[in-house]
Amino acid sequence: MAAAAPVKTSSFNKIAAPPPRLLRETRTTTAALSLLEKGIKLIYQKEFKKARGELKSLLEGYPAESEILARARSYLQICEREETVHRKMALGNEQLYTLGVMEHNRGDYEKAVEYFRISLEKHQKSDHVYYSLAASLAMKGESAEAILNLRQAVELNEDNRVYAKNDSDFASLHGQKEFDDLVGWTPTSTGGQS
Repeated sequence: MAAAAPVKTSSFNKIAAPPPRLLRETRTTTAALSLLEKGIKLIYQKEFKKARGELKSLLEGYPAESEILARARSYLQICEREETVHRKMALGNEQLYTLGVMEHNRGDYEKAVEYFRISLEKHQKSDHVYYSLAASLAMKGESAEAILNLRQAVELNEDNRVYAKNDSDFASLHGQKEFDDLVGWTPTSTGGQS
């Protein structure tokens, strides 16, 4: 009779040691983790104000949970950043337009253009916003885009043709056929007079 082969033990037969704990656990760890999880879920649902409330409760209620609090602070910064972005986006059309006009008057045409474009995303039939955008673009030296937006302003309100003809913001466009045709200047027109 042949001797039985020795039984090999595989690594599956060994009892695995529990994984090391990455988080120092205290009596309040479970409750703190629950608040953190709730805050994170609210962030994913874009409920930043509610998430901020949960995370602040965590910070105030569990001061001994330093590892969890560090994560909560990171998520709190996300909430505050997102809320700031949403507050800026919540500006009304007239507020955006007013901010654009203020920046234009200060000479910051880049910022003015940005405000006017955001305003137009919300209200695409605002002739005065197209007109102001065209003026800022003209001041920046972006003639083609300025004329394109001025044309839109004139299509929405014919009065803009006369305003543009006499507006010094469009001085850089004088003599360009497309602009002259749009505002109704003839070759005999001089110095903005018709």
